[in-house]
Amino acid sequence: MNWAGEALTMQITVTVSDAIVREAGNRGLPVIDFVESLIDKGMSAAKERPVLTSAIERIRALRSVPAGSKDLAAGSKR
Repeated sequence: MNWAGEALTMQITVTVSDAIVREAGNRGLPVIDFVESLIDKGMSAAKERPVLTSAIERIRALRSVPAGSKDLAAGSKR
């Protein structure tokens, strides 16, 4: 939400392959609905993957360490 309490929206453009268009047709779905379902599945899978969360935490930790620090570079933990 923005400062006025209004919901924010975003418009994106996605180019899909002919295979995606065919698969949507085979399932009897509009292409946009099929693509949205794929995105939803991908988002759900990403949220359920502890490896992804762990990787993001490691990246954040590396960003918080001053450049040239030997602690994380050497593989030691604080």
